[in-house]
Amino acid sequence: MGGFAPMPGAAANNTMPSMGAPMMPGTAPQQPMPGVQPAAQPAAATAGKKDTTLMETIILVVVCVIAAAAIVFAVIFFMQFNELKSNYDSEVAMKEANARDAQAQEDIAKFEEDSKQPFEKLTGPSDYGSISFEYPKNWSVYIESDGSNNSDYKVYFSPTHVSSITNKESRYALRFTILNQQINNVQRQYDALVDKGLVTSSVFNADNNNITGTKYIGSISNDMQGIVVIFKVNDKTVILQTDVQSVYENDFNTLLTKLRRNS
Repeated sequence: MGGFAPMPGAAANNTMPSMGAPMMPGTAPQQPMPGVQPAAQPAAATAGKKDTTLMETIILVVVCVIAAAAIVFAVIFFMQFNELKSNYDSEVAMKEANARDAQAQEDIAKFEEDSKQPFEKLTGPSDYGSISFEYPKNWSVYIESDGSNNSDYKVYFSPTHVSSITNKESRYALRFTILNQQINNVQRQYDALVDKGLVTSSVFNADNNNITGTKYIGSISNDMQGIVVIFKVNDKTVILQTDVQSVYENDFNTLLTKLRRNS
């Protein structure tokens, strides 16, 4: 028996449409299945990555700034430390140099004092009172006039050597003079300097008051700041003088303590 022949279009009507077939007009879009999260969108991932990169950049910048500041502070501290150390070293070196200079000056002064020992003794003519005193042994002595024939007695003293007595610029540690003049005539010229305010005067005593006179200190002559002691011996006048007070004052005063009148 012959079967029924399919009707035209039947196969088409019984066939299910494929999943990929285009939707018919008016068909609603498929909804996601319940419980299934939609896939992450690429734009959100990019934004998160940008935020992370920005934060890392900020942290890196902050770290660099801190490191740079630390380096700057370290350099400044090192420079200040070097400056302070240099100043300290300079101050220490200066103090050491000053100490060496002070010690050198002390040694020189001690050597000079030691070189004066033992003192020498000079005694004037017996006719002139036999005036005596002690002076440093390293002083040279020049006797211009020995008082013979009733002349003045004149002696000059200076360390090392005695400068020319004819040169008005010469300066001496000591001048020892005994003049054949009354003391009033000699003293008058020094008292005039006192009246002018150029020198000061005071009473002088030595040898347990066996010697009494006057001491003058100041500008005893042009360009000469010195010390003069005047006293009487019989009918004569004794003068002891240092031409340079600033240099020989101590020696001069020491000499005066050893001044004696022996007749």
